[in-house]
Amino acid sequence: MTDASAGLPSFLSAKHSPGEATAAYDFRVGHVFAQTFSLLRRHLLPFLLLYGVASLILNVPVTFTNQDSAIAEITVACGIALALYIVLNVFAGAAVVYAAIDDMRGRPVDMSKAWRAALRRFFPVLGVTAAVVVLAILGFALIVPAAIVITALFVAVPVCLAEELGPVHSMRRSAQLTKGFRWPIFGLWFATLMTGLIMQSALDGLTEPLGGTALSLAVQVAWDTVFGAFVAILTAVTYRDLRVAKEGIDTDQIATVFD
Repeated sequence: MTDASAGLPSFLSAKHSPGEATAAYDFRVGHVFAQTFSLLRRHLLPFLLLYGVASLILNVPVTFTNQDSAIAEITVACGIALALYIVLNVFAGAAVVYAAIDDMRGRPVDMSKAWRAALRRFFPVLGVTAAVVVLAILGFALIVPAAIVITALFVAVPVCLAEELGPVHSMRRSAQLTKGFRWPIFGLWFATLMTGLIMQSALDGLTEPLGGTALSLAVQVAWDTVFGAFVAILTAVTYRDLRVAKEGIDTDQIATVFD
């Protein structure tokens, strides 16, 4: 089976010692999904509130922009909304990942602590997120497929938070952790993406015949909120399971920097 790391940019290539991925059977996609749903259920309200604010900021201007307004005004309004959405979405993702890792360590989830951590690590996480997005976009046009980049860098954000690394080192570390497990990780995020697209299409099909701007907005915000929180938790659980499988450490040792 071809290694999905082939073609990765050299600065992302993971160097690892023989036998590093010694327990591939310990990383199970089913376990990752089960833990993700469990975490989301336990902390539904605080996790969804974070993403709900971001989604509202993006969708309200887009939904209620007067189509008779000048193109320049619409562009400015949507541009500001998008910029605020990106900032709040990155912050929400960082806070949710931090809280999810704390929960998996058996610690009580303190959202105020998670918010402080998200603020403290905001710019490194923003840098990692932007770099992954840019590399994925380039992957569509250059030699490196976007799927390989996304798979290799899937846990870069949890790495950045838990291990307090900079953007480039976080990406290198993610490439190291995912090496040897990239096919199941690809299947994990691809299945999530396809499910999200199918659900989005189904929701659009249900709301359009009913009409009503407010209803469409409510449904869109609700779905964006749930899906965003789910994906953030998914990366955190994947990071935890990769470290346990590859490095054989206890869950409580994963993020001692949190203390």
